Amino acid sequence: MADKEPIRWRNHYNILAPEDADSLETAAGISEFRGGLPKEQAEDKAHKDYLRNHALDAAAYHYLGMRAAVAAQHIPAAKQHGQAYVLAMRHLGLTPTDAPPKEILDRVQDSEKSPYKFSAHKADSFFTPQLPEIEPEEKEAAKTQELLTALKEIGKSKA
Repeated sequence: MADKEPIRWRNHYNILAPEDADSLETAAGISEFRGGLPKEQAEDKAHKDYLRNHALDAAAYHYLGMRAAVAAQHIPAAKQHGQAYVLAMRHLGLTPTDAPPKEILDRVQDSEKSPYKFSAHKADSFFTPQLPEIEPEEKEAAKTQELLTALKEIGKSKA
């Protein structure tokens, strides 16, 4: 990865993906034209907000990973997640040993971004309970008709 050229926005700011440039252009334009900032300051602000958003995502991701690795007693992975969490928290200007702020906890709740997803094992099919076979609609209709007939007979016998 070190030999790969980083992706840049405005030939100055590092970004993760080329498609992120559009949202950065929009954010910089809003700050420049609505916020009254000079162009360079608007671009700096847009990039700082971009980095903050990604730092929050990274902190939430590594917080979850750290907790899951500790629960699984996988200490090397827990340490790696912990180190990355510390870096993200420091970038945000937060103390890593404090409880995570609400912004991070809100992102932790997003299961789409979780580092751990359930996947079935190929042998699981041996152990799953077999569901009863669903009867065709014709049999269902016949049973319903039998039930209605029986109910009518009960109603006639009471009368």
